[in-house]
Amino acid sequence: MTRFIKILIEVFKLSSTPPSIVYPIPLLALLLFSLSGSRNLLALVFAVAFTFASQAGINLWNHVNDVEEDLIAGKENVLTRYPEIRKYVAVVSFLLYVLAFLVLVVFSKDKKFAISAFLIVSFVTWIYSDRLVLGKLIPRWKDHYLTEVLTYLISVPLYTLTVWTIFARINTRALAVAAFMTPFALSGTFLKDLKDASGDEKAGLRTLAVVFSPSTLLKISVFLLWVYYIEVLFLSLIRYIPLESLLALFTFLGLNYSTIRFVKGGWKITSEMVGAIKIMIYSNLLSLLLITLGCLTLLP
Repeated sequence: MTRFIKILIEVFKLSSTPPSIVYPIPLLALLLFSLSGSRNLLALVFAVAFTFASQAGINLWNHVNDVEEDLIAGKENVLTRYPEIRKYVAVVSFLLYVLAFLVLVVFSKDKKFAISAFLIVSFVTWIYSDRLVLGKLIPRWKDHYLTEVLTYLISVPLYTLTVWTIFARINTRALAVAAFMTPFALSGTFLKDLKDASGDEKAGLRTLAVVFSPSTLLKISVFLLWVYYIEVLFLSLIRYIPLESLLALFTFLGLNYSTIRFVKGGWKITSEMVGAIKIMIYSNLLSLLLITLGCLTLLP
């Protein structure tokens, strides 16, 4: 029994790896709650439940299919230590996808759009990681940088809009939010695989971190964050999103500082640049929090 509980705890921890603004930190749900104008706290609870279930399912499915790469890279987790539970974790992942779908069916205010969008997101994120089902017939999207980026280009805006429907129907503000969240999320995509570059290369993958140099990936990531801030500025000024969203520009100073450091350092990712990268990451997360807090002051 003790071993079983220990494995369950480790599986739960795995479901929240890597951590994100979706899960285990429900910042996306809070952001959309504030921007939608909804002040229905029950809807917020349903949105958090949806994001937790869907993201946990996506994370677990990704880990289930990455066991071989993890072994090559010398990584240790519950699936590499207990390979016999792999199929059970795959089932849990599928059930989490189903649970998220049921939350939408019951609580979405724009069911037709939400269901269609989530089915697309589910399919894309499934084949992104899949080695066990469709992955036996076609290459999984995670193994090549083109389909890796395509996955995020499809899933980020559609996922954002899907969560929005728990608060309100799709409108121009929802589309505007999806527009600025896409470069925000993509910026992290270009840096996330750097730590796995050696393992991906040994496994023969053509991921972003294998094909492109760290300096190139850093440049693209920074460029996308500049696009994010420009979009927030523009969309606020034309009132597609509340003017209170301009609070995000306070944290632009962090990105500006980091950009100057990167330029002076020749865009090389060295130990001296770790501080600048952290400032960039945390200031951008803070920008979303400032938008959330600013828009929460608005009347519904």
